[in-house]
Amino acid sequence: MALTSAADVAAFSGEPETDHYGSITSYARPMHDIVHELTIRATPQAVFDAVTTQEGLASWWTRDCSATPEVDSQAVFGFEDGAAVFTMRIDLLEPPELVHWDCVAGPDEWPGTKIAFRIERDPAFDGEDAAGTRVRFWHGEWEFEDGVLPRCSFQWAMYLDSLRRYLETGTGSPNER
Repeated sequence: MALTSAADVAAFSGEPETDHYGSITSYARPMHDIVHELTIRATPQAVFDAVTTQEGLASWWTRDCSATPEVDSQAVFGFEDGAAVFTMRIDLLEPPELVHWDCVAGPDEWPGTKIAFRIERDPAFDGEDAAGTRVRFWHGEWEFEDGVLPRCSFQWAMYLDSLRRYLETGTGSPNER
């Protein structure tokens, strides 16, 4: 294949400043996701409250938070004495099943990512005394699969276990500073 002009070379190399950007393929750049699933011995409403209210979020994710469970409001979460601060716009609340956030500000690579909690009664607990809920967690639309995504995936797993412990025992392990 002969590249005959500067525009051809730029389009082939994927330089976004050209009109030909994306002409080599018809699909968008791949985005990367963090996905976790866990079962919690609690009702779906208790899980929903824990991931939408300031009191709940401060009990398992970070003590430094400001959140109101209202669509189009913003929730702010601080970590490490304010060294990392994340602002999430609450996009969707469908009690007790769905919670969607859009990260609108934060450290590199976070803005533009989206977070969702899918909360469902777990039928495996039918007929038992204790309620059970399946939580499907998704943090998606990461541009890079390396960078902070692997570390964030690990941290989410740890904090989701904190959510489980908070709801099952009353004691989570939120970020304290």
